[in-house]
Amino acid sequence: MNSEQRQQRRSSALWTTLAVLVLGPTGAWASVPVSGTLKAARNCEAFVSKRSKSNPDKVHLEPGDAYPLLEANRPDQPDWYRVQVEDASPPQRWVEATCGTVVQPEAPPAGEVLPSEPTPIRPDNASLCSTAGLQDSYVLALSWQPAFCESHRNKKECALNFDASYQKAGNFTLHGLWPNRDACGTNYGNCEHQRDQRDFCAFPTVEVSPVTAKQLGQVMPGTASCLERHEWWKHGTCQTDWDASQYFEVAMDLVRQFNDSGMRKYMADNMGKTVRRDDFLKQVDSALGAGSSDRLQLLCAGGKLTDVYLSLPAHILPGSKLSELIMTSQPDSHSNCPANLVIDAVGF
Repeated sequence: MNSEQRQQRRSSALWTTLAVLVLGPTGAWASVPVSGTLKAARNCEAFVSKRSKSNPDKVHLEPGDAYPLLEANRPDQPDWYRVQVEDASPPQRWVEATCGTVVQPEAPPAGEVLPSEPTPIRPDNASLCSTAGLQDSYVLALSWQPAFCESHRNKKECALNFDASYQKAGNFTLHGLWPNRDACGTNYGNCEHQRDQRDFCAFPTVEVSPVTAKQLGQVMPGTASCLERHEWWKHGTCQTDWDASQYFEVAMDLVRQFNDSGMRKYMADNMGKTVRRDDFLKQVDSALGAGSSDRLQLLCAGGKLTDVYLSLPAHILPGSKLSELIMTSQPDSHSNCPANLVIDAVGF
């Protein structure tokens, strides 16, 4: 073997080694460690194995919650992330990249050294993140139910025999009214320390008036799957202004105001169509006042609008005008939706 042949063999071996390091032994991209969190945008499945799509305990991500990132299936434009899901067994789960938005940890100011141990939740004690009455803002979470049901066809509220007339009219539905505390990130909640339940119907019942229960059945179709129990025990218990009936009545009134502002007609007129994201935001400004879209988050899955989150102030009086509340909140606008998004129609 001459020197040129030896050099070619060494080069070939080097490239083979690099390929195994960067790619898996089969030629597929090898997983790479990543940092930060994945803020869930939709209730998507969390798999033990992304290849077999195994999920024996039916674990789903909770929209709005943040999950620590562990790894990605490839270094550039990953399709899958592995996250830590507490209370799951095992807790390390693979989720599709479209399930949420990656949030990177903030870099320290120049010259500042990162501590060797994680910094505790501000201001001083994590227990404050489950202490009622400490919210500094609210989020009104609205769902576009037709798009939600595309990926949740087994839900009772998505069954073909479920009355969808409210949605067919162009109405957004109530997901929840969430008190938030900035120092806790997305972890402010469960202020009566109820054990988290994958099956919402395993939560204790919520005592609401018959009138409120009837109205919730329309405005929050998820009550068919006990969504109101989850929302009360996780979020409603962290405010101290209202009992359960009053809490849901305030939330439903805000949903009605959003729909009645002109958004119902806009959605009905564009159901089954593709619209420009900027046009949707302009419609929000037209409906609720200039600058409202700066306090709004849009979430999409598969190019379809699924959720709208409105930023609201820390204190809400019953009967308050939504257009005034939203303008007294802090701007918080972002979206994972494409420039052109689909307004999904009712039905599969």
